[in-house]
Amino acid sequence: MSDPLTLEIRRQRLFHRLRELRGELAELDGDYGALQASGILVDTEGIGALTTPAYCIAGAREVFEETMTAPAPPRSSSPTHR
Repeated sequence: MSDPLTLEIRRQRLFHRLRELRGELAELDGDYGALQASGILVDTEGIGALTTPAYCIAGAREVFEETMTAPAPPRSSSPTHR
């Protein structure tokens, strides 16, 4: 059996790291969004439109959004104590 205090400390550390990662991910998402308006990237019309910078940015931001809203992975079904 694990010590409840140790488990709580681990939970708090993970929660803190998760908040930091979500903040970093939100900043990265904003930076990707700013690329379209920066003038650095030039969009292409026509047959290559699916590989243009704007399309790639939209795809990256979609992945970020999915990451932020993804449900937690299922917990292990093995018992922690008997």
